[in-house]
Amino acid sequence: MGFNSALADAGEFGLYQRLLCFVFLLTAIAYLSLSYWIQIFILMVPDHRCRDSPDPFSAASNGTKCGTTNFSANGSRNCPQGWEYDFSTLFPTAATENDWVCENAWRVYVVHTFYWVGSILGQLFFGCLTDRLGRKKTFCWVVLLSVLSNMGTIMAPDHMTFTAARFLTAFGISTISTTSFMIVMEYTGPRNRTIVLCTWAASWTSCAAMLPWIAYALSNWRWLLCVPFLPASILLFVSWWVPESASWLMTKGQVSKAAELLHKVAEVNGKNLSSQYFYDRLVSSTLESNGTKPEKKESFVQTSLGLVKYPNMRKKTFVLLISWLIIHLCYNGNSLQTSNLPFNIYVSFSVGAFLEIPVNMFCILSLDRFGRKWPDVICLYIGGILGIISGCISPNAEHEIFVMAMLVRITFAAGTNITFQYTAELFPTEVRGRGLSLQRMFGAIGSCLAPTVVFLAEIDRLLPMLVLGCLSLVAGSLIIILPETTGHQLPHTLEEGEKFGAHENFCSIFSSKKKNEIDECGAKFGRDNLAADVPEGTQGVFILTAKETEAKL
Repeated sequence: MGFNSALADAGEFGLYQRLLCFVFLLTAIAYLSLSYWIQIFILMVPDHRCRDSPDPFSAASNGTKCGTTNFSANGSRNCPQGWEYDFSTLFPTAATENDWVCENAWRVYVVHTFYWVGSILGQLFFGCLTDRLGRKKTFCWVVLLSVLSNMGTIMAPDHMTFTAARFLTAFGISTISTTSFMIVMEYTGPRNRTIVLCTWAASWTSCAAMLPWIAYALSNWRWLLCVPFLPASILLFVSWWVPESASWLMTKGQVSKAAELLHKVAEVNGKNLSSQYFYDRLVSSTLESNGTKPEKKESFVQTSLGLVKYPNMRKKTFVLLISWLIIHLCYNGNSLQTSNLPFNIYVSFSVGAFLEIPVNMFCILSLDRFGRKWPDVICLYIGGILGIISGCISPNAEHEIFVMAMLVRITFAAGTNITFQYTAELFPTEVRGRGLSLQRMFGAIGSCLAPTVVFLAEIDRLLPMLVLGCLSLVAGSLIIILPETTGHQLPHTLEEGEKFGAHENFCSIFSSKKKNEIDECGAKFGRDNLAADVPEGTQGVFILTAKETEAKL
């Protein structure tokens, strides 16, 4: 591709990309992670008993969680004087402050439901805007909306206002992950995209591990909601410097703006190349790819339908959406199970988050060597098997249950991280924003279903982990259908996305770096299928590896 060649000239992971990755992306995911886990913490409910019980937390007390036995009336009644909460295990939350327990427990469920509905709709709405208005503008809007909504949550006077504020928070914040990840990845060469993923995962993991102790130190749900304001302020401050995606500008025909941005990248990376050089390079490669035929512009709706219009794109899209829904359901279901473990809630959440650090190291060491597909499949298969085994452990084996829950979390976290990068590499630039947002929307649907699966423990303790284990095996089996992406340039147009992996067979199972093996796969699903009007050797060939790209430069 002409753009990938020009990006290689500007520098695929120089100082400019490092600043984007380690300042912008790191802060954006920190904001996302804090907001995600805070939603869980501010609605937790500790052990509680009726306030008019003689000894509220005594096992011998007549008091119960949702009523007090009135022996003179020979019946039961609700707690007329409210509830006493055991704050020795958890700080006061919005649920305890408003007594959203017992007959009012449905209010917590409504808040969670509307939060994830907001996430689903936000992904759909802002995902379209990222491809229509650009990555940068959309990102600034979603950060501002989520900050204002968080402030609204703090000042909410009643349940309806509180629910509406959480809906708007999720509506805005859900797109921060995909938009920031796209901006950084679309400026990064194929050999360094794993670093972007690991930065994403490291920021998420570290914030998830720290948040329980931040909550413990603050011991106030309103102050806890103020914590994300720090990374949000940094994001709004640096947004003037964050560039629009030059790759996205190319799909909109704004070659001169894309050339200026690539010149800026080259300048920061210490390369003395002019804007005119990049403009000439991009224009010549565009003309070379299109031949003498005038480019036919498709409408926004037509390009959106391209995700399901063409057979190969349709197959990849459906597989990615269904597998991501299942993976998100498994990851969030396992996270919700953490609060039910027989250990201190702060310790359980922190240990679970810290154990994801080895997952990040695994991604760094394996993805570029063994590819995306098979590490992803193996992790999901192992998680499925461990989930089924953990569902068969005796309820009295508390330590074994804790260890198995942590091991399952590691494998589900690995599957989540790998699949997220895998998806971003498979969707072409032209519809990547819509594709990733659609994927995140399906992930939010999976998150909505996770509490239902966890609730199966009320029927049988074995059911949740058995269900999650079986679903993980299904997701792993679906991922096998997808083509390998390691070492390949990102597809830009729908045509390139349709050709990518169209005739691929198991020669891509292992992402060998030997040139002859790569060429064998390339001949099958790329070079031999190019349109007749594309000259041989053009940079429009989208399956070039990094080494091949350098050779052509």
